[in-house]
Amino acid sequence: MKKTPFWWQLLLYLWVSPISIACLPLALLAKWTGGGYVIHSGALEIWGGIVGQWLDKGRLPFLGAVNAITIGHVIAGVSPQHLHNSRVHERVHVEQFERWGVLFPLVYALAGLRAHLQGKRFYWDNPYEIEARARATAAARNKHSNPALC
Repeated sequence: MKKTPFWWQLLLYLWVSPISIACLPLALLAKWTGGGYVIHSGALEIWGGIVGQWLDKGRLPFLGAVNAITIGHVIAGVSPQHLHNSRVHERVHVEQFERWGVLFPLVYALAGLRAHLQGKRFYWDNPYEIEARARATAAARNKHSNPALC
């Protein structure tokens, strides 16, 4: 695996930072209400508390109930286990944010709208979700076919 140069990774963080910074208060909200947060693989992972309840009960507009959601370099999940189970999928979204920067929410929404206008499903047929599911499936397949990775 090729290591990303420090200066390039710093530029990627800066490119996405307006969105990531806006989500930082979620970490404190989760912590103050019984959840927690940790930095894992270059992203802030937040779980539980009110944040986890919002995700689990579908209180986010347009999304319904979700196990986890990525916003910039911030990933919020229902629980640590949900974050663990969806880590590869959510890291793909982090990469997509790094590719598109602050434009990614608009690009993602337009891709979903395009799918919807074609009679498909906004989430399941969104090319960004298809990419994330495919890479998560491939990673799981590779892990199970190579016991040394388990």
